[in-house]
Amino acid sequence: MALNKLYFLPLAVFVLLPATFIITYVISILHRDVEVSFPYISDTGTYIPESCIFGQLLNIVACLIAATVYVRYKQVEHYYQNHLGSESTQMLRLNMVGLCLGWAAALGASLVANFQETAVIVVHMIGATMAFGLGMIYTWLQTVISFYTCPLMNTKTVAGIRLFLSIVSMMCFIILNITTPISLKYFHGKDTTKWDPKDGGFDAHVVSTVSEWILALAFDFYFLTFVRELHDISMTSPKVIFLIQEMGMPTSGDIYRCDDNLEVASPQSSRTVEPVSPREVISSVCSATSQVIIQ
Repeated sequence: MALNKLYFLPLAVFVLLPATFIITYVISILHRDVEVSFPYISDTGTYIPESCIFGQLLNIVACLIAATVYVRYKQVEHYYQNHLGSESTQMLRLNMVGLCLGWAAALGASLVANFQETAVIVVHMIGATMAFGLGMIYTWLQTVISFYTCPLMNTKTVAGIRLFLSIVSMMCFIILNITTPISLKYFHGKDTTKWDPKDGGFDAHVVSTVSEWILALAFDFYFLTFVRELHDISMTSPKVIFLIQEMGMPTSGDIYRCDDNLEVASPQSSRTVEPVSPREVISSVCSATSQVIIQ
């Protein structure tokens, strides 16, 4: 079975990610859980009920990001398997690193969703570092790949846009990590989720929160750039191969093809038996299967 319309994955990320932040921001403002001006993204998903919505939606976004990263990985892999060059081995390795980083960033987003800053701050910060830090490195890897795959997979304009978004994300990530500890150093209020100018360190706090919001939006628009490339591709379902330990087969090399990409392979055997139908083979698999391989 072919999986079409894969471009809906990055498109869903582009729509759902800011929607998550906007919904929880509005709810947290209505409940007076944060100040209207310049809260951190995590501040808007700290208290009930917005924390429940924040966690649920961000977990969905994390799954969509992981799926998009995998589809992008397979797309680049297929490109370099069919357009071999001197850089193919290096780019395939870079592509694998990108897959691992993208999945780790998605895991980080899920940690941010499930561990609120006021509940388990250590895990929350680890998740935020994974989501933002590894996500930034992932954008740079994909930008490098984008320049190498011009013009068959993407245009130079798209590669240039990705370069711009990668630069923006890197600058915001650096600024965020510099201004956050500075603002906390001078903060002398009671609640960081309700940061008031008189609490101290407010200017650094504003720079920090603005950088975080811009960083998140840069990631969001980066995934949007994948929509056009994934518009014309599809993926097929995995192929399942049943390896039979002992069963009467015509010859040692016979493979029976059935529906849903199912293959039943027989081991070497010296016995000669009458051919059997695929339906009979499948019924025998239930009692004779020793190993299943999914490709």
